[in-house]
Formats: sequence, C-alpha cells, structure tokens
Amino acid sequence: MDNNFIRTQLYEFGSHIHTVAIAFVLSFIAPISPIVGIIALIFIFIALSDIKRLNIQLTNLNLEAFRTKYLRSFIFNILAIMLLIVGGVSLALVFIFPLPGFDYFGYGLAIAIILMVIGFIFLISASVMKMRAWENLKQFFQQNKDLVPDALRHEILDGCDNLRTGALLYALGFLGITIIIGFIFKIVGYFKLAKLNTIIYQSQPKEVSSQYRVQYQSEQSQSAQLNLLEEQIPEKSVETINYCAYCGAKLNRGGHFCPLCGSKIN
Repeated sequence: MDNNFIRTQLYEFGSHIHTVAIAFVLSFIAPISPIVGIIALIFIFIALSDIKRLNIQLTNLNLEAFRTKYLRSFIFNILAIMLLIVGGVSLALVFIFPLPGFDYFGYGLAIAIILMVIGFIFLISASVMKMRAWENLKQFFQQNKDLVPDALRHEILDGCDNLRTGALLYALGFLGITIIIGFIFKIVGYFKLAKLNTIIYQSQPKEVSSQYRVQYQSEQSQSAQLNLLEEQIPEKSVETINYCAYCGAKLNRGGHFCPLCGSKIN
C-alpha cells in the first residue's frame, strides 16, 4: 500500500472540498449564486474522482458505497427538480389556460399533483441516500485510523456528521426553516472535511511509529537471543591451586596427604 499516494489523494480531496465550502458561502450573494453553484457542483465531482482513485489503491467497500450513493442522490435530485418543475408548470397551466370540452381541469390537476408528489418523494430519497453516503465516509475513517492523525480524524468525523445532519434537514425541507439550518450544517461540515488538505503538513500517523516500534522489538529480541546463547556457553573452569597448611608445599590434585611433610589434607 503506497502511503504517500493515499495521503496525496486525501489532500486533493480535502482541497477540492475546501473549494466547495467556499462556493457554498458565496452562494449567499444572489447575483453570483448560480455561478458558484455550478462551481461547487464541478468540484464535488472532482472530489468524487479523488475518492475513486483512492479506492483503486484501498479497495474499500465504504469508499465505494460513499461514491455510489452520492452519485445516485445527485441523479435523484435532478429527477426530483424536473418533476417538480413540470408539475408546477402543469398546475399553473390548468388554472391560467382552462380548456373547454372535457374535464381538462380535473385531469390536469391530477397529473400536476401526481408529478409534484413523485418529485417530493425523489427529493426525500435523494436526501436519504446522501445521509447514508456521508455515514459510509465516516465509517471509512473510523475503520482506518492509521490514515490520518487523531486530532484531524476527529474533525473529519464531525464534518461527516454535520453533512449527514444537513442532508436530513434538507429531507425535511417542506418545513421551510430546516433548509436554512441544513445549509449552515453543510457549510460547517464541508469546512471540517476540507481540513484533509492539511494532512501532508502533519506528521506521519501511527504507521511510521509502529514501524520504529517493530524495529525496536526486533532489536530487543536479537539482544535476548544473544544473552541466551551466552548463558548456554559453559564458563571455563578455573584451576585452583592448594598448598599445605603445615609446610606450604604445593599439593597434588586429588591427593589426601602432603607429598613433602606427609600431613593429612582436610
């Protein structure tokens, strides 16, 4: 596993998400809101491409699920918007241009309502998919703690939670105020997630320290083996020389009497 490549892809992902966060903030400015909205959308897809390249290296199910669910939520959002627009236009035409001859009003009203209801269902489904997508990304960072430092990982997990809450509040958008609150949660979440763009400036996470720990343990093991071998090698016996206590003559090894004075050796 190429750790430098992984850190680089996480850095790229964080940088692109940072651009998305800035675009969301600028979207409050009405004249440029459509432009920055398109910019945000472009950089979201670039960030998803970063995830795709990262997953080629890691082959992680949560990363794949995050990317797949996010793309599906985008498709459902597009379909929901189209259905709501068509349903809204149909509803307006029914009231503005009523046609005689058949129950145009009844059929037109029914079709418009059906289209708008389906649109709302698609919109809620898209928000649910996006919630699950952010949950998958959170699980990825929870299960791969060695990829980022602890302090940074907590920020990333909080960012995923904020984005998931924002998606939930969007699903409750029919209440009105929840859309504004959800928008704020999304901005905060994107900025927290964007802190991945600092990963290359931070110390290598646990993986490097574990490498030195393994090396240290290996050295300790080698030292223990050497000590064990030294203990198993018998020490050279030291020849001791005894002398007679009576005359001082050198005694023969194993003898019981002094060879000079004949005294008994104790």
